[in-house]
Amino acid sequence: MESEDPLSQLADIHLPDPVSIWPLAPGWWFVIILILAGLCWLAFQALQKFILNQRLQSAQRELEKAIQAYRETVSKKDSDENKAGLDYLYAVNAVLNRVALYTDPKRSREIAKLTGKAWLDYLDQSFGGTEFKESAGKVLAEGQYRPVFIGEIEALYTLAQNWISACYKKKNKSKANEHKNIRVVA
Repeated sequence: MESEDPLSQLADIHLPDPVSIWPLAPGWWFVIILILAGLCWLAFQALQKFILNQRLQSAQRELEKAIQAYRETVSKKDSDENKAGLDYLYAVNAVLNRVALYTDPKRSREIAKLTGKAWLDYLDQSFGGTEFKESAGKVLAEGQYRPVFIGEIEALYTLAQNWISACYKKKNKSKANEHKNIRVVA
């Protein structure tokens, strides 16, 4: 008679190795790729916004330099105020033209040819007002070819700054809308 327990002869339970995090399951790889793609897209958007802001600041610095040069020239005793005004007018026109070419690339050939009242019409149309045709901006129509500079320097400076800011804001919004309007065609 054996009174021995038959279960005592069995070997002890062997637990499996703990589940390893490596190698990752395919689902995790998919999630990682999605996160990396999202981060790359965000970095690209931030870089575009940074570049746009740098261009805006550069244009505004050029305007600032132009008005400072005018003020310095006018403050001198034996300065030619008329020439300083015409130089300022030329500088403002050049800055506005470069900004227009950058912010409206689809119409760049058309914009490059604009002069006189057509140039003022474009500036007003893109600004959404009549400040260029009827206010301080009307001196831009004749540019540096005016024989005598008669204009409101400070008002023109403010108008040009506001126009540049509005153009870059519009460009920033249009870039954002381009990304929203992208459709995947299968």
